[in-house]
Amino acid sequence: MIKDVAASGNARIISFAQALNIDKIVSSTAETFSRFSIEGKIGILGIICIILMAVFAPVITIYPPQKITGDSLEPPGPGHILGTDELGMDIWSQICYGARMSLTIGLAVAFAAGFGGGALGILAGYMGGHIDQALMRVIDVTMALPSLPLLIVISAFLGPSILNVILVLVLFSWAKPARIARSQTLSLKQNNYIIAAQNYGAKPFYLLWRHIFPEVMPVLLVLVIGISSHAIIAETGLAFLGLGDPTSKSWGMMLNHATGFRSIYFTPYWQWWLLPPLFMLIFLLLCLTFISRDMERILDPKLKRQKGF
Repeated sequence: MIKDVAASGNARIISFAQALNIDKIVSSTAETFSRFSIEGKIGILGIICIILMAVFAPVITIYPPQKITGDSLEPPGPGHILGTDELGMDIWSQICYGARMSLTIGLAVAFAAGFGGGALGILAGYMGGHIDQALMRVIDVTMALPSLPLLIVISAFLGPSILNVILVLVLFSWAKPARIARSQTLSLKQNNYIIAAQNYGAKPFYLLWRHIFPEVMPVLLVLVIGISSHAIIAETGLAFLGLGDPTSKSWGMMLNHATGFRSIYFTPYWQWWLLPPLFMLIFLLLCLTFISRDMERILDPKLKRQKGF
């Protein structure tokens, strides 16, 4: 009786795994990972490490990031791995919790601007007419505006807030995905199979979801990674200028506080206060760059024939 129950339970698990096509997903993921270069694989492993550090920050840190737990500017030691800042807060805790801020802002801006702008571009390219022309004029104006000065002015006007930073970055990041998605859609909708489907009465939603969006999706994925890098750099720059959320512990705010200390460059404090957030920021951006480069090479067959890429 027990064997029958166990056998039936195993059969259900196997059938559920087959329904989800787990084997195909695993094999496809392994095949895609094998096509990455050494730099791309290092970038993927680095991003995974940063994500794990952000998720398990309460586990791998001893002290809260906003609590005074030591002496002012204490050097690295057993009690504080990377030392403390001028207030006595643990720098290792700030690094781990700061990864959450960078990843949150980068992913939020990338998905909102990348897929949101891409969806607008696909709709405008498919619909055409006045909607397409109006969107193109908005895109032209948005891309012609100087982004950095306006980012600073709008962020200063709206006030230091994480939500405001995300909204401002999305405002200046959606135009490029929309333009590229529109051009891809204009090319795709001229294909014979889409014209034949329209003649047979296929609805616009079916054509967009079934044929056009899957073709544009790889390009949007590459753009999303690029937008995330731009968003992290912009957030760090705003925080460095003092326009970030002062209550949050981000790498940009750590750099702002470190460089704001008058004798930072005349003392050894910069070694454990300034370098760790700067190193983590550079490492994260390099990982995203390597992944974006390899994804573009894998997804675009024209780039596979280029040497040295």
